[in-house]
Amino acid sequence: MFPASNKAAGQCMGMPDVCNVPAPPAPPVPTPFPNIAMCAQAQPGSFSLKVKVGGANALVQTSKITMSSGDEAGSLGGVMSGMIKGPCEYKMGSMKVKFEGKGAAHLTSMVAQNGSNPNVPAGQQIAPSQVVVMVN
Repeated sequence: MFPASNKAAGQCMGMPDVCNVPAPPAPPVPTPFPNIAMCAQAQPGSFSLKVKVGGANALVQTSKITMSSGDEAGSLGGVMSGMIKGPCEYKMGSMKVKFEGKGAAHLTSMVAQNGSNPNVPAGQQIAPSQVVVMVN
């Protein structure tokens, strides 16, 4: 069982996020960075409006966090996505616990980070939002 995720706290991370770092006069250097997204920045409308976990809106498998960080030094963009500080999207949630018909997001849920063609296709939620409500 894992702690359910909410909009109050929690952190998602993916590694490596390979971005192009400028190195004039040489060509850009592909460099791996951690990519971090905070659950508190979940996009309005992508989380449950009716279900609260620990007093905050519950996140579900379709929740989207609008901005990530950690790859700012790769200012020429991600090798795959071409962007930095891109969105983070939950890709999997609980198979047994549903909030408004969608799988509940939880600690260890798989996320894709940094764009629709993500630089980090398999990140995870690594810090819990709360530790009282557990899902399976």
